[in-house]
Amino acid sequence: MLHISVSKYFSQQNLKLIGLTMMWLGYFLPWIPHRAAALTMGAYDLAEWVMLLPQVQDGSIAISQLNFLALISLAVVLTFEVSLQGGLWRWLLIVVGLAIMMLIPSYPDILYFRTDLIVQSQIALVGVTLIITISVWCWRNWQWMKLLQGIATALVGYGALRALLLIRPAVGALYGTIPEIGLGWYITFLGCLFVFVSTIFDSGLRAFRRQ
Repeated sequence: MLHISVSKYFSQQNLKLIGLTMMWLGYFLPWIPHRAAALTMGAYDLAEWVMLLPQVQDGSIAISQLNFLALISLAVVLTFEVSLQGGLWRWLLIVVGLAIMMLIPSYPDILYFRTDLIVQSQIALVGVTLIITISVWCWRNWQWMKLLQGIATALVGYGALRALLLIRPAVGALYGTIPEIGLGWYITFLGCLFVFVSTIFDSGLRAFRRQ
């Protein structure tokens, strides 16, 4: 009886939904807090601001805006999958559409897509996001889909969360003191962890049922 209820709980993706919600919430909450509101930055702010750091420009800190934007890309794919359940979940397609628009380079940066590598990489991320989203729609019942989602969540989450840790000393040089790690970072970490655990559990459960 306990096995059935636990299995049912996870089959409803409750843990995954909680994690996905935390990922969205954490992404826009402060990752770098500051008493001055103008100097407080979330992950989306960091995606643009980080490219202004000299240490990032000269390659001494090997990150880019994609470390932070990839989190939106991942959230888009996972949210789209949830919307496929139909009913009221279809309203999540609005979130998916708005998030994809956030990935598109802003004006006037997009005008330099022929020569600007940063703009080109952002456009490429949009294309990859759309391709993966369509793949999820076509092969959402594939037995290894959940496992791939778990691996992607671990890799993308690690890339974004680690990026903040790498730039903290550089930010501290500008702020006069190394900033604390904001609440948004921790919530995003927990969100990625919940999604990872739920997808790996789901994949393992499916493999067990096939035996």
